[in-house]
Amino acid sequence: MKNLLLTLSVVLLSVVAAFSQYEYSRQESLPCLDKNFTIVVHFVKDTSGNVNITEQNVQELIDTLNVYFEPICASFSICDFQVIDNYQYDTPKNENEFQQMINQYNEEYRINLYFSDLVSFSNDAAGFATNAGVTMTHDGGIVAEIGYVLGFPKGLPHLFGHYFGLLDTWEGNGIELVNGDNCTVAGDLICDTPSDPYIPGDTLLLYINPNICRFWYRSRRDANGEYYRTDVSNIMSYYPESCKCGFSHGQYVRMANTYLSAPFKLW
Repeated sequence: MKNLLLTLSVVLLSVVAAFSQYEYSRQESLPCLDKNFTIVVHFVKDTSGNVNITEQNVQELIDTLNVYFEPICASFSICDFQVIDNYQYDTPKNENEFQQMINQYNEEYRINLYFSDLVSFSNDAAGFATNAGVTMTHDGGIVAEIGYVLGFPKGLPHLFGHYFGLLDTWEGNGIELVNGDNCTVAGDLICDTPSDPYIPGDTLLLYINPNICRFWYRSRRDANGEYYRTDVSNIMSYYPESCKCGFSHGQYVRMANTYLSAPFKLW
């Protein structure tokens, strides 16, 4: 019995340590949007005329999304499902094609969420989202890559992070100093997300032991000669989905303020 209690204690302490960075709601207040956003879901048919995701799949993804946005009192509900017959948009090749799609199919004052089979033009494996699109009445949108978000549901909260004004943690590729002295003007511009030296296209094994989610990048230091201490559990990073826990307090504040400062408010 003593061994069992000891084991449970160790496990509990490990869980608390892993999630301590994200106990924002218990330690510091966050803006409360008290807002339910309505989403128009657009299914794009493939070349065979098929839609490769179901309404139930999408609802499950939205349920997961709501968990991550609950700390700022934001939730999302689907108001309509629509189908796009033009299979060209099933594999948008560049941002211009994405813009053509949203110009043609977007509904104003709603979040327009598209599901396509391949979004090759984006660095994000999950798809692409208009940065700060939540401030736009018509021009913003999100396109999610079906296979990725079905396999890794945290991919959709990542895209919504961009839609609410967040940058990837690797923005600047390590230009932000480890000590955070330039955190307001470098990197992702948020001071409670440590500098991230990741360069898109690099193999993740250069940076992390994925089996234990441990950052071990030691081949480069910052301008002060300090080793990076990157947080691989942040949902806006490019590290494995299995390592991700959520957003930081500063990211929640940024997302809430992006919406609150918008000249127009989405329904």
